[in-house]
Amino acid sequence: MLNPTTMTKLTCLFALLNLFPAGPLARAADSPSLPAGWQHQDIGPVEVKGNTRFESGVFTLEGTLDTWGTNDGFHFVWQPWRGDGQIVARVLTVQNTQNHAKAGVMFRESLAADARHAQACVTPVDGTQFLTRVESGGKTTSAKTGADKGKLPYWVKLVRIGETFSGFESADGEKWTLIGSTNVAMSAQVCVGLTTSSHQKTNLCQATLDKVAVTKR
Repeated sequence: MLNPTTMTKLTCLFALLNLFPAGPLARAADSPSLPAGWQHQDIGPVEVKGNTRFESGVFTLEGTLDTWGTNDGFHFVWQPWRGDGQIVARVLTVQNTQNHAKAGVMFRESLAADARHAQACVTPVDGTQFLTRVESGGKTTSAKTGADKGKLPYWVKLVRIGETFSGFESADGEKWTLIGSTNVAMSAQVCVGLTTSSHQKTNLCQATLDKVAVTKR
C-alpha cells in the first residue's frame, strides 16, 4: 500500500504529464535546430511568417515579399559578422512563386527593412542577380549576367573586402564568374547569411541551400 508521501509525488507527476502531453514534445524533436551560431527571422512587414529548418546539411527556408525598392521583406538566416569575409552556398531549389522569387546569400548592415545590403541570389526563371542598396532607405540596384537563366542547382558567392562587395556565380563551385561589384559603406559589424523571398505577399517561397560556408578573407 502506498504511503501519503508517495501518493503526493504520483499526483504531481500525473499533473505534469497532463500539462505537457507526449504529442507536442515528440513533434518538437522532429525539427532539428540550426547549426551553432545561426538564427533566423523575418525582415520587414511580412503578412505570412517565414521559417527555416536544417537537416542533413541542407537549409530549407520559406519567405515572402522581396528584396527590392527602398524596403525589403524576406526570411533571413543569419549570424553576426565583423570585417572582411565571404559566404558561399549552393542553391538547390527555388520554388517558382514568381519569376523574381529569390534565394541566395547576403551581407546586411542591420536587420532593419531599409538597411544597406549586398546580395547574390538565384531566381527560378530570370537567372542569378547581384543586388545592392548603398544607402539606408535608398533604392536597390541589380546586375546580372544572364548566364544561368534558371539552372539549378547553382552556386553563389558574396565577398566583402573593406567597402567593396562582389557577387559571383558558378555552375560547379569551382569556376566563378563575377556578376557585379559595388562599394557599400557598411559598418564593420554586419549580418551575413541566407535569404529567400517569394515576390508575393501571402505565398511563401520554399528554397533549399547546402554547401554553406562563411569564412574570413
